[in-house]
Amino acid sequence: MDKSLLSHWWHKMETAHGGPIPERPPLTADERADVAIVGAGYTGLYTALELLKAEPGLKVVLLDANVAGYGASGRNGGAVIAQLNGSREFWAKRGGGRDAAIAMERAVQAAVVEVGKVITEEGIDCGYAHNGVAMVARTPLEADRFRASVEEDRRFGFGPEDTRYLERDEILDRINIAGALGARFSSHCASVDGGRLARGLAEAVERRGGVIYESSAVLRIEPRRAVTARASVEAKFVVRATEAYSESIKGQERTVVPIHTSMLATEVLTEDQMRQLRWSGHEALLAEHPFLHLQFTSDNRITIGGDDPRVPYLYGSAPSPDAPPGRKVRDHYYRELIKLFPFLDGVEIVDEWQGVFGATKDWAPNANLDRATGLGVAGGYVGEGLAPSNLVGRTMRDLILGRESELTRLPHTNPRLRRWEPEPLRYLGSGVIWAARAVGDAKEHRTDKPSRLITLGNRAAGFSGHLG
Repeated sequence: MDKSLLSHWWHKMETAHGGPIPERPPLTADERADVAIVGAGYTGLYTALELLKAEPGLKVVLLDANVAGYGASGRNGGAVIAQLNGSREFWAKRGGGRDAAIAMERAVQAAVVEVGKVITEEGIDCGYAHNGVAMVARTPLEADRFRASVEEDRRFGFGPEDTRYLERDEILDRINIAGALGARFSSHCASVDGGRLARGLAEAVERRGGVIYESSAVLRIEPRRAVTARASVEAKFVVRATEAYSESIKGQERTVVPIHTSMLATEVLTEDQMRQLRWSGHEALLAEHPFLHLQFTSDNRITIGGDDPRVPYLYGSAPSPDAPPGRKVRDHYYRELIKLFPFLDGVEIVDEWQGVFGATKDWAPNANLDRATGLGVAGGYVGEGLAPSNLVGRTMRDLILGRESELTRLPHTNPRLRRWEPEPLRYLGSGVIWAARAVGDAKEHRTDKPSRLITLGNRAAGFSGHLG
């Protein structure tokens, strides 16, 4: 596998390493463990690390079909943002009411700090910088929405140290964005090199005695047993943390669907370009119409990704190929980059890659454990997993160790999980939903008035807004 194709982060790691990064050996003989974790992305790695920190004598084994950090954990945009899909109303209804929704939000905010704490404790060199996130308003409708969202924050007890609205001059002082009318700013966000974070977590797990087997695709998960083509691992607990790659495991079909995304990375900017950019704070940046997420990296590049111009779901829940996304997608993101920063017209794109994030039926993360069977399930971040995966990993630790804690009382713990519709309904429905949202999005941008098509599309998909 040419891992340099997986993402800019992998490309950088291989360049620094001077060639391909060595892969870990596969599982070739049956093993016994206390905990077997299927999937060595952020969720699996945080779960393993937290278990080993809490109980150093545990035998924890991770199995990955490819390499640790192969999936979304090594391909993301790098924003450790305190955001979850699911509105405050959604989380209140899931269990515990208003107080539980607020506690959930505070927990994911704390996870941003916790990610940094783990990085420091484990000596992971991944450019962690806790600088916040700005969601830029480029239309009066967006500005009104962001102002209203900050006012709602105040009603829920979140102060200016959490979020605030930046007027036009304030956001332009931070980042020179064409057409900016203002921005919603949250202090609860950091930026990282996602690939180095994933690989650093894997090394930290191994230092503490965990074992990671790569090229060890799990074919099926049974009570207290994970089975690969060559061998199996028997364990008191078996946790599935495979996110968008769950479809290939027997019995896990339709539990999580992969949603496709793409990213670009620019060349290193010149001193003149950085002077015009005025992005010295290196905050994460979000935009709407279309949705975009950007990072100004620690080595002075811009990464950009977001809403894909294609339908972001492939028939049969197929994952994305390990290849560039294609000219149409590349041109789409490049045009959006230049709309935001016209003075960067002509900047070169040095990396482009594809990835998938996992979406559960209710589009919300979960940490589930059935002690009777020993089976656990963790994930479902819909592209926002850099912070929530840490929260879920710590929650799985407490569930496995039988601890009742503040984390296990949060409404992401042990919700009822539903399966997605079978094909071809899943494929046809995704096309209709995406078309409705795209038309509604374009209408809002054109008329500066809210569109019901976006609301209807979101409801049909199960998407219920954002917390945070």
